[in-house]
Amino acid sequence: MSHILIAGLGDLGSGLAETLLAEGHRVSAIRRGDSCPAGVELYSQDLTEGAAMLPPDQVDLLVIIMTPSEYNEEGYLKAYVRAPLTLLDALAQQQPLPPVVFVSSSAVFGELSGEVDEATPPKPERYNGKVVLAAEEEISIRAMGTAVRFTGIYGPGRYRMIDKAARLARGEEALPDARWTNRIHRDDCVGLLHSVVDGWLAGRDMPPLVVGTDNVGGRNLDVLQWLAEQQGLTLEVPDDTLNNTPAGKQVKSLYISQGHYTLKYPGYHEGYTQVLAERSS
Repeated sequence: MSHILIAGLGDLGSGLAETLLAEGHRVSAIRRGDSCPAGVELYSQDLTEGAAMLPPDQVDLLVIIMTPSEYNEEGYLKAYVRAPLTLLDALAQQQPLPPVVFVSSSAVFGELSGEVDEATPPKPERYNGKVVLAAEEEISIRAMGTAVRFTGIYGPGRYRMIDKAARLARGEEALPDARWTNRIHRDDCVGLLHSVVDGWLAGRDMPPLVVGTDNVGGRNLDVLQWLAEQQGLTLEVPDDTLNNTPAGKQVKSLYISQGHYTLKYPGYHEGYTQVLAERSS
């Protein structure tokens, strides 16, 4: 079995760690806090302040899942550029760098319109997309690996769209303009990361880039209207708005469409049904 180091042991990192442990792999992890799934060898530290503690023996694969502590340019630079590069530099002092699976974001596509996928050149306009793209590039210079660009993540405990639908139905907010939206369930994020990790560990020829998104996407007003209905509410959406093509990019995953990973929740109907059931239980 292999030794995997996960930097960033939040929701996705913990889920991935549990999956790998169940398969018999050894999992070490780095996070700022001191809680972790049973069986994980934890090195609690803040990588923005240095990488003072690392596993003393060989790491076969590194997974980097950063979350900014502040949602501004400086916070993104600390989380996505400085912390990972600090870790890579420290690990390189101990061993040749292993493959790196880096969790990125579809924000690198910026405000492109129409369909985009792994073959689409990125064109970030805001700081978040620019910083994450810079992180992808810096990491790829130092080590081979795969960047996984997730679209909007939803799942248990992530109720933003559900609550927004209820507020809109109650007339507490104005109806937003129609836009195409893209998302992926938290469980499929974990599953897709496991698929990529497993590919590297098995020695398969893995792509440098994977997009993580479901097969459906959806216009925001369609999704909001459906979510309101699931809560016993009515959200009136103008017919002409439903029929018009909304602005925004439609994110597709070649990795998923080519059969390398099968989604547990192919679209928002399946995914949000699970989330709503979990919330009411």
